[in-house]
Amino acid sequence: CTGLTSLDLSSWDTSKVTSMYGMFDGCSNLVTIYVSNNWTTEAVISGSWMFDGCDKLVGGNGTVFDSSNVTHTYAVIDTAETPGYLTLKED
Repeated sequence: CTGLTSLDLSSWDTSKVTSMYGMFDGCSNLVTIYVSNNWTTEAVISGSWMFDGCDKLVGGNGTVFDSSNVTHTYAVIDTAETPGYLTLKED
């Protein structure tokens, strides 16, 4: 995944996903991850190291990667109220 700079996951429905462990681990050139409102981490039990090594990642509201925030808790659409690494893709 080191060659990826962006991902469009806006067609994904993650409502039943229980593990996102290491999902983007090592994607060192990844800047943008697009998702829709179907993206959720409510069922996730294991989300450690999800964004480890994603040093260039920036959420849609400007939240930049922080190596202390690499779990699924930051796998949310980035807003002023909720920092995250994901960008909402408008239809």
